[in-house]
Amino acid sequence: MNDDTLSRELTDLLRGVAGIVDVFDAHPVVEGAVRVVAAGLDLAGSTGLVEISRRSDSVSVTAHVATELDAPTPETLARAADALRRRLAETGLTGDDVVVAVSARLVETPR
Repeated sequence: MNDDTLSRELTDLLRGVAGIVDVFDAHPVVEGAVRVVAAGLDLAGSTGLVEISRRSDSVSVTAHVATELDAPTPETLARAADALRRRLAETGLTGDDVVVAVSARLVETPR
């Protein structure tokens, strides 16, 4: 499975985690903009919002989410990270060389 497919799967997975209300693009801003333009031109399929970065000795998975106000954010982030780790393990990515980071963004309610 390629990283774009895995990113889409992980994005969908996060949307199903209790307490998560949205998933934001975790890719660097310029890369995210290029992906959106490429998808709009049909040069690429729909892209996932979870960033996957591979190095020779490690894999880093980064996600940015918005959480419900009624649920404790640290617990929601822990559930999200656990869900990502389980899915990565199913694809064979396990161990100390796999780093998962999930952070919450503050989303203000419009006035």
